[in-house]
Amino acid sequence: MELPFAFDKIPAGRSIVGRTEEIDAVMSVFEAGGRSLALYGEARSGKETIVREAIDRYIEQKGRLIVCEIDLTGIRTYEDLVALWREKMRTCAQEINRGTLLPFEVQLDDIPDKKVFDLPALIAAEAGAQLVVYFKEFQNMLRIEDEQFRLDQLDKVWSKQKAVHYLLTGSFVNAMKSIFEERKCFYGMCRTLPLQPLDKKLVCDYIRSSFLSLGRVIEMEEALAIWEISSGNMWYVKQLCANCYALPAGYVSRVTVNQARDTLLAVHTPRFKQWLFDMTVNQINLLHAIVDGVRRFSSAEVMERYRLNSSAGVARSREALAKRELVTFDEEDNARFTDPLFEYWLRHYYFV
Repeated sequence: MELPFAFDKIPAGRSIVGRTEEIDAVMSVFEAGGRSLALYGEARSGKETIVREAIDRYIEQKGRLIVCEIDLTGIRTYEDLVALWREKMRTCAQEINRGTLLPFEVQLDDIPDKKVFDLPALIAAEAGAQLVVYFKEFQNMLRIEDEQFRLDQLDKVWSKQKAVHYLLTGSFVNAMKSIFEERKCFYGMCRTLPLQPLDKKLVCDYIRSSFLSLGRVIEMEEALAIWEISSGNMWYVKQLCANCYALPAGYVSRVTVNQARDTLLAVHTPRFKQWLFDMTVNQINLLHAIVDGVRRFSSAEVMERYRLNSSAGVARSREALAKRELVTFDEEDNARFTDPLFEYWLRHYYFV
């Protein structure tokens, strides 16, 4: 039996909260002539939920869909990438051939490494079908340091492929922004879709209706308290709700929410402390300024108040925090924490 508020599984169908536009955007990639897509957001923000739901809906509406899934989590070298690529292309070709009256054959081992990224187009042509290549943790491409491999060269190869569509997803927001927004790699072949936080009312309505379906009552004020702790991140929302549900009370009060919060923080605080232990004093002081909503970090008043060493030191600390994927900055230079519970803990427990 599935437990209520299961946060360890990918939701599907009616259990998905929002993300209708994002699901539609991914489904458009699957269409003949559809444009490739770069989808990115912090870990546990719902990327795989969106992709899985889009695949399920497309198959239900239009039939078979050929998707080659490639997870780059463990990739560190060019040799690793090429080996994984060949393996996944072989699996993809075998999947297409399964049950086919006239199977085709692609001599994968005879293709030199420098031509290996042409394989999706070759397979699509032999199969006479559209092929979708779905990447997880695409930002790991940046870890590959080899003179044989360059993202702009990969861009040129993939941009010429007519029957192949790419779905490039990643959990390191700043690294993905570096690839697609700063370097503008794959600019011509795909559009970008950064995930935005879910609507507050949508999440609160989910919380209230879910508890009601389980025979529990939670008022809007308490649902908002869960929102404020989690900033609408559904992974944290479901953990908080699961903790509330585990307590023996038919009515979810503020005391119940606070107990659920304390349980959640007991699990995650050691991780947050480790992050701070690895930081310089200047980086921690800059975090304090960000928590307080400061924008002009290099002003004399701010530097004195938060004990920031110098403008150059601020720039280095900012770069370090962004590189560690703890903070991201928008076009207007507004800072946002990539982990909402980390921000909540800093605001209410650390910087007090």
